[in-house]
Amino acid sequence: SGTVHFKGKTERGKLIKMDAEEDCQKLHPKPVYEDLVVAGKDGGLANVFVYVKTGLEGKVFEPLKDVVVMDQKGCQFVPRIMGLQAGQTFGVKNSDPVSHNIHPMPKNNREWNQQQSPGAPNLERRFGFAEVMIPVKCNVHAWMKSYIGVMSHPYFAVTTASGDFQFKNLPSGEYTVAAWHEKLGELTQKITVGVGGTASVGFDFK
Repeated sequence: SGTVHFKGKTERGKLIKMDAEEDCQKLHPKPVYEDLVVAGKDGGLANVFVYVKTGLEGKVFEPLKDVVVMDQKGCQFVPRIMGLQAGQTFGVKNSDPVSHNIHPMPKNNREWNQQQSPGAPNLERRFGFAEVMIPVKCNVHAWMKSYIGVMSHPYFAVTTASGDFQFKNLPSGEYTVAAWHEKLGELTQKITVGVGGTASVGFDFK
């Protein structure tokens, strides 16, 4: 377990202009900004994808059975940062009164692009290979962006609003743990987990 912090002053992101899509603009009575660096009062950094980068080579893990869902809500992808296992079901929901077009752009997996109308059934897809990170866009609304981390194992997490994360049941061993942020880049640290033990790690982005 651990916490990711941001050391510095956060700045207001750029204004998202939705005036080209009236139905999207109606969903937001107040201005919407693309705040990429979201840090709490104690500096905890949200929306960081943390994962075991090395140390699990040669081990095989069955894909998790639950469906990981990305919603299109308020003409934005929710969540913006998410993770799943290779072979795990990825669901896409449209909660908006407008059509969207989800378009993941991987390098190691098959690229696909599909329209989803209001009220349409959830889409379900799978990514066959590990890849960090897959950018996602909407071909209809250029401001909609998201990233998906696809792993070969279940030891990954996205930090909470306070910057916290946790992996459960990580086998004993020596590992490299990485923390990825879409604007601030990636940091890594080495950890050792003893038999039946725990380990903690902290990351400081600047």
